[in-house]
Amino acid sequence: MLCLLGSLGAFSWLRSSIDESQKWVNHTDQVLLASKQILLGLLNAETGVRGYALTRRDQFLEPYHLAQNTLPENFKQLKQLVVENPSQRQQIEAIEQLSLNRLTTLSDLVSQVNRSDSNILPTSRLKQLIDQGKNEMDALRLKLAEFDGAEQRLLQAHRYRLEQQRSMNELALWLAASVSALGLVVALSLFYQLERNLREREQTLRESRRLFQAVVANVIDGVVILDGKGQIETFNAAAETMFGYQLTEVIGQNISILLADPFTGDCDQDPDQTAAHLLNVGQQWQTLGCRKSKEPFPIELSVSQFDLDSQQMIIIIRDITERQQAEAKLQAHADQLEQLNLVLSATNTMLKDRNRELDQFAYVASHDLKAPLRAIANLSEWIEEDLNDRLSTENQQQMHLLRARVQRMDALINGLLEYSRVGRAQISTESVDVRTLLTEVIDTLSPPSSFKVVIEPDMPTLITRKLLLKQVFSNLIDNTIKHHPHPEGSVQIAVQDQGSRYEFAVSDDGHGIDPRYHEKIFVIFQTLEARDTLESTGIGLAIVKKIIETEGGTIRLDSEQGQGTTFYFTWPKSAF
Repeated sequence: MLCLLGSLGAFSWLRSSIDESQKWVNHTDQVLLASKQILLGLLNAETGVRGYALTRRDQFLEPYHLAQNTLPENFKQLKQLVVENPSQRQQIEAIEQLSLNRLTTLSDLVSQVNRSDSNILPTSRLKQLIDQGKNEMDALRLKLAEFDGAEQRLLQAHRYRLEQQRSMNELALWLAASVSALGLVVALSLFYQLERNLREREQTLRESRRLFQAVVANVIDGVVILDGKGQIETFNAAAETMFGYQLTEVIGQNISILLADPFTGDCDQDPDQTAAHLLNVGQQWQTLGCRKSKEPFPIELSVSQFDLDSQQMIIIIRDITERQQAEAKLQAHADQLEQLNLVLSATNTMLKDRNRELDQFAYVASHDLKAPLRAIANLSEWIEEDLNDRLSTENQQQMHLLRARVQRMDALINGLLEYSRVGRAQISTESVDVRTLLTEVIDTLSPPSSFKVVIEPDMPTLITRKLLLKQVFSNLIDNTIKHHPHPEGSVQIAVQDQGSRYEFAVSDDGHGIDPRYHEKIFVIFQTLEARDTLESTGIGLAIVKKIIETEGGTIRLDSEQGQGTTFYFTWPKSAF
């Protein structure tokens, strides 16, 4: 349309320009024609007058009389034609004056001929008149030639402009034809693309409709589609199972047959009230459904509109009977858990009280039990000093044995206190370089110079409770040194990365432990050697086991009689 309108506009403008140029060409032709008629009339008048002067015959004066009658009208017409060209108008006025002079001269010649007595004018007079007429006609011809030359130049300019406009018109027509052809090709391409898009959209719409129908048919929730009047259009299989109606029984029925009064459970629902509920588009709410058997049951509804222009609505219905039953069970369990929480809270309070009592007992025991022991040790020393000369060797040994038993009892009390504190004391975590930690432990234990302790390379750095890890290594290395059968021996400490934890190994070359005692050694107060032979409380490994398990690790040993012992324990890379 734009190409057509543009072409019509350009063609109309060019056509108007061509008509205007053609009018000026025709106008110039009329001017030249009028000029030629004036010249021709004067020439005819001059010729007629000469013939009359020679023959005195009146028929020769007819062109003269015609010129006298027509020349004023010709000049009037010519002036009107050049009214818009001032220079040419001046030329016409000059030519008109010359023409009038020429007619006056011719009139004088006719008058002299008529007054002459002879039939023929004298040759000298005739020659004089002819020469005067020639001069006047030459001047007139010159003026007319100048006038015609100017008009010829205007005519050429108008014709040149006319040819240009015709060329432009032809070019515009060809351009319009080309653009129109291109527009036609583009339009056909666009229509083809539009048709293809419409076919693709139609195919997509059909596939979407089939997909929608398949989804509606197979979805586990009930799907009901209503028209603008609230009547059922679609009723899927899940809805048939849920409500007990067949598709043919509900098509065209009001949705109210599927809903019950949420307060009374009455299945005879008012359609207007139901329609008011369905105005909550885009929301979910719970109400009561109504089966074909008029049995109400809890459902959850979700209403959506297909689009703003359509009054159709799609309703998703879900039977929430089992969910409500499960919620009731969960609520009952929650009530039970609340009761249990109350019981646990009371138990925790009781445990805190017991722990405080235990701490108080431990404090009392550490002081009240140790005081008699210190008194017994001091009394034995005093008796030994007072009866030094009178005590036999056997009695002195018994006094030493008594003090050794007092020291053992003191160690037992300290071990019990330490065992009871494991897992209850708040110890902050820090970055621990295990190699540095082991160096500190070895320096503290001060093993004999004949005893060799080897720390393998690549010991890790942990974020852990340094005091607890140090106590574990200290007890294990100390036991190895204390229970070694020879004054010369070696201990080797290794590590292995196990992902979220490390496994440490403490190995010695002692006499080993029989496998039947592997579990017994971790029991509190259990020792493998008689206490008369070696003073030991039997608490060290029990404390080690309790610390490791409290930190989330495990401990085990690998040993055979006479083949040394290796304790393996795991330790998390970062404390929890």
